[in-house]
Amino acid sequence: MKSSMGKPKPLVRRGLCEAALGHRLFATRDPDGWKAHFEVLGTLCAEAWLDDLPEEDRAWAAAHRERFREWVDAPGPNGADPRSGASALQSGQVRVSGEFAPSWPMLLGAVESAFFASVRVFEVAPAGERERAAADATSRLHRTYLWRTLSSNAASEQHRPEALRAFQRGFELGRGTSSSIRSPVPPMLEPPWYWGAGLPEYPGPMATRERALRALPVSVHRAEWLSRNRELRDLYASAWRDDVPEADREWAQVYRDCCTGHVNRRRRDAIARSAYEIYLQSSGGLFDGEPGRPWPNLSHTTSEPWRAFADRVEDAPDGESEIATAEAAAREYWETLYGKFPSWDSDPDQAHWLAAVRAARARALAGDAPPDKAR
Repeated sequence: MKSSMGKPKPLVRRGLCEAALGHRLFATRDPDGWKAHFEVLGTLCAEAWLDDLPEEDRAWAAAHRERFREWVDAPGPNGADPRSGASALQSGQVRVSGEFAPSWPMLLGAVESAFFASVRVFEVAPAGERERAAADATSRLHRTYLWRTLSSNAASEQHRPEALRAFQRGFELGRGTSSSIRSPVPPMLEPPWYWGAGLPEYPGPMATRERALRALPVSVHRAEWLSRNRELRDLYASAWRDDVPEADREWAQVYRDCCTGHVNRRRRDAIARSAYEIYLQSSGGLFDGEPGRPWPNLSHTTSEPWRAFADRVEDAPDGESEIATAEAAAREYWETLYGKFPSWDSDPDQAHWLAAVRAARARALAGDAPPDKAR
């Protein structure tokens, strides 16, 4: 088996991810919170078209492809290949055009789907009442604050542009278009601190042995501790081999994906932080006319645009000039913040954006592999 070094897969089934997302989305009235959730929702929708989904996600993906084919599989430049019909959809071979951008009706459909998923998972009705519960769920959806806001005429001006951009960006990320979220990593022999939390009990002798070792109490005897640690490291080394036994492939894949995602998130954060801090250094500590806060004090909403900036720098086409990269990355920053991109020709901060581009590239070349965890 070839080790998959692609975009890390979720450690929780996507149907449960959708239900949890629907619960969070409808639990807030904060428009900034909505935008963050819309981006995650867009990512999840895009993953329904991945061709390497685990078995437990395939029924979920097939239902979503059928639900959203009205927009994704439509003829024209923004849809999938018009030759992809029902048979292709059923076989899982539909390809989404690289130019495809989700529409507002598709976003509403995704929001509706997430609401129904949360009801199914978190509000299980007795067998004799399921039909009535389904009808009641539709009525409840239409009474929610979020749905009434999105469905109102005012949404087109007040919320629609930012909400749709967030959903579209998430869709782009879900298709794995950014190199920063799919960079291969060396074999890691020590997992991230959160490894194992909430995971199912995967079958196979390697997975079973790992659970048994991790469940043992901490030993006060150094020799016993070292022996246990060596055995765990050997198990994790085996997870990266090409010849993992069939019974343990699922466990090995999830372990690799967890490590790959952890390293890439750390690396992406480091690149984004370097770009931000050098921008402030270049601008005398100001950003958009205000004093810039230290990176650790930024919220996710204000730090994520810098990660998008870093992604665009890394994905710059060969031969693109530095100033063109700076302009494109700055545009990506503002669009991720769901703000209006200022006129680049009159932007007095071009020099600071250029400094940020150079810092991001230097940090990317430096790497960010965890020490003493690779072989």
